[in-house]
This record gives sequence, C-alpha cells and structure tokens, in this order.
Amino acid sequence: MTTAQTTIEIDTETPRESVLQWPGKRLAVDRMRPNAQLVECFPTANDRPGLLLHGDNQESLAWLLGQGYAGKVQLIYIDPPYDSGVAWTSRVRLRGEGATVIGERAEYADAWPPGGYLQFMAERLLLLRELLTANGTLWLHCDHRRQSHLHLLLEEIFGPECFLNTIAWRSQTARGAKVHAHYFPHSTHYIHIFRRSGENDPVWNPPHREIILSETEAAAQFMQDEGGFFRTSHPGSYSFEKLAELHAAGRVYAPYSGEVIVDETERRVYASNGGNISIKYYLEKRGRSRFAVSRAVDNLWEDLPGLGTIPSEDVNYPTQKTTGLLRRIIETGTNPGDLVLDAFVGSGTTVAVAEELGRRWIGCDANWRAVRTSELRIVNCELRVAGGEIWRVGDGELTGWQDEGATDVSEARIVVRRREDRLQVAIESFDSPAVERLVAQAGVQKPTDWRVTVQAVLIDPAYDGKVFRVGLVDAPKGKAALVGGRYDLPFNDATIGPVAVRLLDVAGGELLVVVGADAIIQE
Repeated sequence: MTTAQTTIEIDTETPRESVLQWPGKRLAVDRMRPNAQLVECFPTANDRPGLLLHGDNQESLAWLLGQGYAGKVQLIYIDPPYDSGVAWTSRVRLRGEGATVIGERAEYADAWPPGGYLQFMAERLLLLRELLTANGTLWLHCDHRRQSHLHLLLEEIFGPECFLNTIAWRSQTARGAKVHAHYFPHSTHYIHIFRRSGENDPVWNPPHREIILSETEAAAQFMQDEGGFFRTSHPGSYSFEKLAELHAAGRVYAPYSGEVIVDETERRVYASNGGNISIKYYLEKRGRSRFAVSRAVDNLWEDLPGLGTIPSEDVNYPTQKTTGLLRRIIETGTNPGDLVLDAFVGSGTTVAVAEELGRRWIGCDANWRAVRTSELRIVNCELRVAGGEIWRVGDGELTGWQDEGATDVSEARIVVRRREDRLQVAIESFDSPAVERLVAQAGVQKPTDWRVTVQAVLIDPAYDGKVFRVGLVDAPKGKAALVGGRYDLPFNDATIGPVAVRLLDVAGGELLVVVGADAIIQE
C-alpha cells in the first residue's frame, strides 16, 4: 500500500522574474511511501549494485528518498517525453540473417491533456532536486516543442542562479521530407543544465574534442617548423625559469622571423625583432600524414553522432540516444565512483555508459521492456564490474510486466542434466503464440529454428520462487546472432534448487520455466 509521508514544495514567497502558468498548476508534490519488491538480481561484484526500478518514476523517486538517497546523486540525466503527441512503437523482427521485420509493438504514449505535461514534469523535478548532491547537476534533454517551457520551469524550481547552460545537439541531418520543411527543419535537441545550489560549484571536468586533420588541412590552419605543425598561445604568467626551459625544448616562438633571446642578466625572454613571444603547442602526429588537434567544447555539439546513426548501438527502442552523447555528459559532471540517475531510462544508454565509466547508477521506467533492455545492455558491457538489482515499485498497473494478464501462454521444452559438478541446460523447443501470430500476419514463412524468435535467455540455477538470481545470461549482440540454447553451469550441492529458465521473445513476451530438483536428470 502506498501512503503519503511529506510534501515537497519550493519557496513561492521569493518572486521570480518569469514564471509559467498552466491549468491545475501546483508546485508541490506529496512524497509517498510506496511498496517495493526485489524481483531480480544480475551478476554483481561489489557491495553497491546498480538499481533498475520498474514503476511510475514519481513513486520510484519517492522510494529512493525513503531509502536514504536524498543528497546522494551526483548527476541526473533525464530524457522525458516531449509532449510530441506520438504513440511510440518499436519494430518486431526475427533474429538471424536478414532480421525479418514481422510487425510493431507499442512502447509508450506521449500525449497529454491541457496542463498535464507540465504538472507531470514539475512533480518529478521537485523530487529529483531533493536527490541531488550539493554540487550535483541535472541535465534535462528535450526538443523544440517544450524546451522554452521546461527552461522556465527549471528556473522556478531550482532558481535562475542555478542555470549553467543549454546545449544544442545536432540530433539529425536534414534529409528526406525534412529538406522541404517550412521555416527550416528541426534538426536540434536541447539539454538544459542546472546545478543543485547557487552556493556550490558543481563537479565539472571540461571536455575536449579531438579533430583529425590531413597534412594539407594542417598546413592550411597551423604554422610549421622542424618539430611539426603547431599553434601558439600567450605565455601568461610563466616564470623566467619556465620560459627558459620551454625555449630549450624548442617551444618558444618569436614573431617576424625573429629569434628568442634569453637574457640571464635581466631575467627576461623576448623576441629579437619585436612583438610578443608565445608558446608552441604541437599537433600530435597520427600515422604517416594525419594529425590530431584538441579543441574546447562549447554549447553547440555537432561533433557527436546523432539519432539512429550507429547501427551497432541499436537496441530497437524508440528515441534511443547515442553512447557518445551520454559519455560526454557523464564524464563532464561526475568522477569515477559517483552516482548517476536516469529517471526515464528507456533504452538504457545512461546506465550502460555509467557502468563502463565506473560510475554507480540508478535507472527508472514504467515500461518493463525498458528495464529489461537496460539490464541486457549492462550485462553486455565489456568493462562490467558491478551488475544490479531490479525492483518493482508501487502497486499500480505497469506496462509489460512480464506478460501479466496475457491470454496466450508460450511453451518450452527444457532438459536439465547434472554431470558431477556441472549443470547442463538444453532448450529443446520454444513456441510463442504472439510471435507466431505476427509471423502469420506478415505473411512470413514460419521459422523452423526456435532461436530466431528469442532475444535472450536468463538462467537461475537455484531459484527460490521469489527473486530470480541470474547465474547465466545469453543475450547476443546484433540482429543476426542467435542464442545458443545449450548451457553449462557450475553445480553446488549447498545452494542448488529448482533451475529456472527465462526466455525473452522478440515480441517482448517472457516465459519462466522452472525445472524442479526431481526433474533434473542425474548422470
């Protein structure tokens, strides 16, 4: 049962220069005390696994506050609905060569009644603010539809003094029908950055981007001497000793074809033909005729891949963002070991990148497939060191909760054998009525290999009937790769229980098969 605990609101006595108004506006939120249940664990190697929370994110954020996370999150990135009026879907495709598309499935709706969207965002931003550390930052991703409204809402909740910048990210290149759009096509997304408090400087690691130039391009943009291509910069407050050291290394430049004079008596370094000396910064040579130059990053991000531009990253989830975007954000606003939160986890890019960068993470979503997709991305991280837990938060109806209420039940034949200290699990067959129906509707020949209908296989070798503890995951990357279907796991007499196998089909359905101890073949 969910009960109210306290009310969180902002100081409305301090006047704001500009404020938003909408039907039903209330800048306060009741902090609930929702129920939560641990439903799944996947491999972890430390005492603070990541958290994936399945439920309405308002309840999930309230639950986190109740668990002591207030003031503990260093960076929050959210990519909420955009009030686009779109019912987002994803493709359903068979796996294997060709990856045949057989239909679509609904993911989430993005349509709101008057005032509903801004009230929804306000309530969640109030809770998110409570979770941030004193020197933390919130990064809110949006598009043209609501970016101005969200900026004013953030100023009202956080304070104008907490605004740091707005990033303009080239999310698309105009092509197709967009080329003929009136009043210029929309090819940009926006990311508003706010700090938790105007009294504290946030964690900030200024990013730089690397540009690779050909020899011709380098020659057109930079000076050259025997040391290579270089740019120059004012020496600033360098001491005489430092300038002498740099000159000995060939890194002091004299203009007007002059020479560098080091006057020990006067303790100064100057140019023989007048003008100011400067310091040389050489380009790094890459290969025979390539050169790398580092440039500061401003608030126009055109150098990062846009939406849908990296097929190898595609996890078949709508509005998926690229890893390069999240890597820049997380590296800028956090240090290793810091906690990152994404309250609209979606395709799982944020938590997957946080995992790879050695940050702790929390992801929330009301869509079960978003939670499952995020888990599989984390499990497939090459640098995975943590793992995580999946909790179901709240008592409300949730999208796609492991096919609750499904009228069609999938079936599978699974054989488990014990051979000395090993368990061998073999999936002999799998039938999903939902997939078969889509295959028939698409006019595609029914597949003979059941593996083309399965996205992933998870195995718990000692299932307790309550929490699914993943001991093995088979979630092949790419569209063509197939699950193996036969697995070998270590056997432990002290912990062995019923073997549970969860099969995730390509239509988003899940089947849990439990093989009792009496059904395990002893060999």
